Parts: sequence; structure tokens; C-alpha cells
Amino acid sequence: MARYLRAAIRLSLVLSVLVPSIGFGERLQTSDLMYQGAFRLPENFNWGARGLSYYPLGNSGAGSLLVTGFEGLTGGFANYGEVSIPTPQQEANWEDLPMAAFLRPLMPFDGGLVQALEGDSVFVSGIQYVPRQGTQTADKIYGSLNEWYPEGDFGDDSFPTIWLSNLNGSSARGLFYVGPQPQTAPYHGRKMGEYLFTVPQSYADTYLGGRILITGRSRGTPVGSEPVTTQGGSQGPTLFAIEPWQIDSPAANASMDALPILYYRAAYPGCAGPDIGANGENVDCDYEFSDQVFRMCDAWSGAGFVESGSKRAILILGQKSSTNCYYCGDPVDPTGCPYATTPPACATYWCNESRGYHCGPYERQVIFYDTDELGQAAKGLRDPWTVLPYALWRPTTFYLQGYTCGDVGGMAVDPTRGRVFMVERGLGEGDINAAAVHVWTVSASSCPTCSGDEVTLNVAFPAGKTCACTAKTSITLGSGVVIPRDATVTFIAPLVTIQPGVTIENGAVVHIRQ
Repeated sequence: MARYLRAAIRLSLVLSVLVPSIGFGERLQTSDLMYQGAFRLPENFNWGARGLSYYPLGNSGAGSLLVTGFEGLTGGFANYGEVSIPTPQQEANWEDLPMAAFLRPLMPFDGGLVQALEGDSVFVSGIQYVPRQGTQTADKIYGSLNEWYPEGDFGDDSFPTIWLSNLNGSSARGLFYVGPQPQTAPYHGRKMGEYLFTVPQSYADTYLGGRILITGRSRGTPVGSEPVTTQGGSQGPTLFAIEPWQIDSPAANASMDALPILYYRAAYPGCAGPDIGANGENVDCDYEFSDQVFRMCDAWSGAGFVESGSKRAILILGQKSSTNCYYCGDPVDPTGCPYATTPPACATYWCNESRGYHCGPYERQVIFYDTDELGQAAKGLRDPWTVLPYALWRPTTFYLQGYTCGDVGGMAVDPTRGRVFMVERGLGEGDINAAAVHVWTVSASSCPTCSGDEVTLNVAFPAGKTCACTAKTSITLGSGVVIPRDATVTFIAPLVTIQPGVTIENGAVVHIRQ
């Protein structure tokens, strides 16, 4: 008869919100995301919600969302608020969706640091909750900025993009550079700051030197005159891993320890110079897969690490453009157009763009990256610009479909409950620009492989399933183990060790036997 272990079981069980760790297996597919519905954000977030972070301790442990306010500065400050997560609904009219409630009002969380950098050309873009690290006395939120015209404000110089504060907005510190100073390729402010998210600690330990915080951006302008260069911006989305600060008060303008994961070389004008490829010609870009190629107006605004059982991916959400029109179609002075007649693709200013690049029509996309391929690039085993998305997804549940001028905002992931949140902006007539949050769930479909001689686990078990893990010598449950409600899991071994950070939800049944 099976006996429950006593002395052999070293219980150091601490429930946590860490996401499950890497089992190095399959790619997540678009079919693994199951749409649940959407909810509205209060009108205070109109023209905002570029940044989104899941806060597991919010709403008395039910979880909440941290959302950036108006995309510019308000009274000289970057603002954010905390909202509840109502049960998502599927409604034909976005105005009939349930409304999220404020749990924390909009408040400054940058201490005026962004305004001190340059107050007129920034978007308040990223936000991410990070539990206290090292000697810190409080949990932190990190913010990031998108300098939307860096060439005009800073020339070829780099600039800082990150700051942190306490959750109540106090003790803001920054701004920080991503990577060492003086900044040399591939580090540059044009590659940073549009989005922030975290990855599982075990993935960070395996590939990123323990760095769990990620930032990135797509800005295609290079620095220097080389025809192909890694200096300046990236012609495609980027990912840079950052080690969160371990102290409460790092110095202003300090450099955050960083590691490049993904970026693309800037080929100028070969890939995306003015009017390049406007008449259907081939272009020379690193970011090119399927029928997709980099365009200068591409705007990737949110990202997250998503897992479903043994499947995983880094998802990046954005507004994809389709042309590189510049002089062609300019209503004031089209004389710089290299074609005798204006190409049809450039004849229309799709979204009331100002003069310069106009790249419509535009559509919303989500691209999927292989986490192991990204890890290989981070470890220097392949060039970052050789990693391309393996899947392209055009969500059909957004309210604005097809080619649209409505863009998207932030993205967040609830790893414990398997929820993925994406912000759709541009809703409403005229200049309302209201925002809705769409919700998908991911869940493991089968029990993980978990038997052998000495078994170490860092995986999520599927909800509603009965699983058994058997080992001849020992089973170790690492911090990435998540056992959701309605799951029944039995561990059978002479020795079972449960490490700090294991997540066992209420309603889960766990048996430990010899």
C-alpha cells in the first residue's frame, strides 16, 4: 500500500506568481489561444493604454492590470492606473462590453524624469511589475518611453529609456540606459522602450544570464553612412534582456546590465529608404518572411512570453504597414519621387499622416518567435537578425478588421491562469480613440512527460486532467511548477522535494507517495 512520505519530503512550499519554466519543446501555435471576450477600459485611458502589465497581487489576489494613461505627458508626468479584470464578454458592439473599474487612480510614476529628458516627443509606452529584488524594500514598476522622433531630438546620439518607481508612484529613479555607456552597437535608444515584459526565471537562467526583464522597439533609421549597419535603429522588432535593479535607489543616467537577443540590421536605403519598393520591386531586408517585409512605419507596441504546457513562444503585437512611400504622393512637393508617375500604393494618405513616410494601408498583427532560437541568439550561437517569426496571426476578434487606422496598445500575460491580454485602440467615432482589452486563454492539453530515474520538473500541469509522475530515485518540483485548480497530480518516488516558488492553486489535488 502506498505510503505518504514524511521525513523524506522536504517541504519548503511557497506559493508564487512565477511563470512556468522552459521544458524546451514545442512551438506555441495560434490555435492554442482560445478567445474569451473583451472588456472596456475607462475613458481616462482614451489615447492611452500603450503599456500593460499583469499585477498578480492586485484586487486582493484575484489579479489586476496596470495600464499607462494618456500616451503623452500629463502635467509634465507619465501616468498609470490599476484596474480590475471583469469577466470578458463577446459583444457585437464594443460599447456593450463590461467596464473595468479603477483600483488605483491615474497617478504619476516617473517623478517628472521623462519631461527632464525631452517633453515634447515622447510616448509613455511600457510598464511592467517586478517583485522586489536584492536589498529592495518594496516591489517596483518599471516604465519606458518611446522617443518618436529621436533623429530630430538627439541626432545620432543614444538616450535613456527606462525608469522605475514604487507602486504608489513614489521614489522614481532613472532615466536609465539599456546597455553600457558610451553606447555602441547594438545598443541604442532607438532600439528600446516601446514595450516591457518579463520571462520565466528558469528561461532567463538558461539563456539570458538570469536577466528577466525585456524591452524592445522597431525604429528603422540607422546611425552612420554604412549601407548595412547594426548602429542606431533596427529594421524589425527588437528584444533586449535587462537585469532589474537590486537596490532601491540606482543613480540617474546609470546603465542597466543588458544582453541583446533580437534585432535586425538597418539597410538604408536598400531595405526601407524613401519610396524603396513602392512600385512592387524587391527590397533587401533582414526582416522578411512569408509575404511580410519590414516597412519604415511598422509599430510593434506590446509583447509577452506565453506558455501552454510544453508549448511556448514570445508574442509581439503591433500595427504593420505595407509600403515605404515618402516623396511619392507628397501633396506639397512630390518632385523627389523616383518614378515618372506616382505608384498606386503611394497615391493615398491612408490615415491622415503628416508629410514624410506614409506607409498605408495598415493592419494589426501578432507575430510568434521561437524561444529556443532567440535563446541561441542571446548566447551568441547565431546572429540575432537571422531569427524570424515562425507564425503570423491576424486576430479576427478585434473590432476594427482588415486595413484600419486604429492601432493597438500593450500586451500582458497572466502565467498562473493562462490568460493573454491585448489592447485594441482606435475605437469610437472621430478622435475618441477608446481602448478595449481582449482576452485569450492558453492551457496545457496533456500531461507532461515526468517519469524516469531522477526527475526535475519546471512545467505547468493541465487543468482538469489527472497526471502521475514516477521516479526510481527522486522527483524535484522546481519554481516553475504550476498545478491549476481542477487538476489532480500524483508524485511517486522515494524522495520528493518541493522547492520555493511552486504554485498550487485552490482546488488542485496533489498526492505524494512512495
